[in-house]
Amino acid sequence: MSWNSNPNGGGQGSNRKNVRCNNQDFDITGLSGVALTERLKAIARDNDISKFDIYDSLNTNLDATQIEAGNFTGDLTIVRFNVAAA
Repeated sequence: MSWNSNPNGGGQGSNRKNVRCNNQDFDITGLSGVALTERLKAIARDNDISKFDIYDSLNTNLDATQIEAGNFTGDLTIVRFNVAAA
C-alpha cells in the first residue's frame, strides 16, 4: 500500500476524502462517525444551507446513521433540499 505524503493531494495512493458543496470541495479526510456528520452540518451551515441531502459517489442518498457507520462509497456531496419541489 502506498501513502500519499503530499498534503496538497494528488497521486493514486491518496486516501483523501472530500465533500462537495456549492461547487467547492471541502476536505473531510480522517473524519468518521459523529465527527463526520457534525463537519457536514457545519459545511452546510457555512454555505447558508439549512436543509440538505447527502449523496455518495454512487449517487446514493444517505442519512446520518449511514454516514456515521461509514456505509458510503467515495466522496460525498451536499445538495440543498428543494422545499418548493416537495
